[in-house]
Amino acid sequence: MFKKWLVALAILLSASAQAYQQGESLSPFAQQQLGLNPEVVTIIDFFAEWCVSCREELPEVNQLAQQLDASKVVVLGIDVDEDVDVANAFQQELGLTFPVVNDPEQTLVEDFQPIGMPALYYIYQSKVLKVRYGAINHISQAIRDDLKVLGLTK
Repeated sequence: MFKKWLVALAILLSASAQAYQQGESLSPFAQQQLGLNPEVVTIIDFFAEWCVSCREELPEVNQLAQQLDASKVVVLGIDVDEDVDVANAFQQELGLTFPVVNDPEQTLVEDFQPIGMPALYYIYQSKVLKVRYGAINHISQAIRDDLKVLGLTK
């Protein structure tokens, strides 16, 4: 448990200067690890089993992911739990149906340096279109609003 909080604290302390910002390109490492389709917007959702807000938001994100036009927008989760068994059990408990990359070695979370959890990144052609950090009430509506502003929904 202490190690989880230490990781969270390290993310918060180091992220402000290094976190991906709107308009920046993903590193070659992230591009290779994620293999994103450059022709669709990918909403990357960083989460963990120990994150209370993640537990509340993920079912809503999961439901929304099933409703999105996959030819335009997809959701990809990145579970930063260090124990893959814990990560898989958490994903199964929540019934997540969108793809999830387990990041037990913390390589992707270190690359992205999110300033808190949960963290959403909207990526298109390896560029960051928008970033959202922390708990958001009615997250599915916030995502729909973001997609509308990005010209991806009516």
